[in-house]
Amino acid sequence: MSTKRVALVCQNFYPEMASTGMHMTELASRLERKDWDVRVYCSHPAYTIGEGKQDVPAEEEYNGIKIHRVPTLGRGKDGLGSRLLAAVTYLLATVRALVRDRDRYDGLLVTTNPPFLGLAGWYMTVMHDKPYVQLVYDVYPDIAVRLGVVGDNSPFAWIWERVSRLMLNRAAATVVIGRDMGELIRQKLCRAHYGTMHFIPNWSDEDVVVPKRREQNPFRQEQEVGDRFLVQYAGGMGRTHNLEPLIRAASRLKEEPVLFQLIGEGNKKKKLRRMTEERNLENVEFLPFQPREELDTVLAAADLAVVCLESRFTGMSVPSKTYGIMASGTPILGFVDENSEIGRTIRESNCGIVLEDPDAEEAAEAVREGLNDQQELRKKGRRGREIFEDRFTLSHAAERYDTVLQQYFYGNIQKDDRVVGSNHTPV
Repeated sequence: MSTKRVALVCQNFYPEMASTGMHMTELASRLERKDWDVRVYCSHPAYTIGEGKQDVPAEEEYNGIKIHRVPTLGRGKDGLGSRLLAAVTYLLATVRALVRDRDRYDGLLVTTNPPFLGLAGWYMTVMHDKPYVQLVYDVYPDIAVRLGVVGDNSPFAWIWERVSRLMLNRAAATVVIGRDMGELIRQKLCRAHYGTMHFIPNWSDEDVVVPKRREQNPFRQEQEVGDRFLVQYAGGMGRTHNLEPLIRAASRLKEEPVLFQLIGEGNKKKKLRRMTEERNLENVEFLPFQPREELDTVLAAADLAVVCLESRFTGMSVPSKTYGIMASGTPILGFVDENSEIGRTIRESNCGIVLEDPDAEEAAEAVREGLNDQQELRKKGRRGREIFEDRFTLSHAAERYDTVLQQYFYGNIQKDDRVVGSNHTPV
């Protein structure tokens, strides 16, 4: 019988398998296999990939994981006001459920989605002596300030920063998913907490995504790619994603056998479609999110896969789709800061090309070079798979989370050579 018990607090979870929902579902399933009794506190899904909106029960067991979906008002996928209402009511309902079930878990793993969710961990620590580990996916209020959602010197930004520091410094430990992110978070931590910040990169499930021969790939056949060189972006199309150079590059490569494929949703998708229509581009196609069951064939279909994050958001977020691309053996074209976590990973692994905030011609030239030397590009893809197997599998990540949670819930101290802020650089 399991003696390790954790409450996983994350707004998105199965069957909402986009972004953090997929990662948390995968992690919870692996922790369950490591004898953790996992209880998840999430909201009802706004949508599920490939199935549209779907009604799901408030209580469910999935792969041994006990899922509790709390009631919320508003919708997490609509306007700002509706998202804020959904976030606040989710936080309040989650705290109520955590208090109700406090004898059924020993500690909490809390994500930053929504941004104030760490308050649930703070409350359970202060009022009920339950330790929590804060998992940072996005750094707030830094992103909101950089986007102009809140003013840099506004009272709200000041309060938000104080609350963020409170959540981080009250946590038993903090997990960051990038070395660049660790540098930002370290500035928010008291010196006494430097040694409790751990770097655990995100992952891809090595049992789900594997390299496949492109000429036999069913997704390429279904999309009638043929012999064209497929440049693919698959993921969210939000305000931090600098995808405009991809459309402008497509305009310069109209006469080349290249297809640009953008898969996913987000508030920037309309702008990208409009750019495509204004340029009358027939070499660009847009597709919705694809079912997780087809993730391996989708990622392996590309000749060159794009990851992106505007350099001004470096350290505030990490494009974790990178690891699935590496798992598929596909070379990467990264529109990222060279010193960002993903920029460093691409360069250290020699698994792709890094362009920091490229203009149209720089992006087009990188695609041309790949088109003209596909043999070298495939070598980069194979190197990416090798490094993925060594560092970025779900198995590696689950082992690290198992160690960290045991350390801070039960005092099972084990040597950890990836504490951010130590004298060496974790890789």
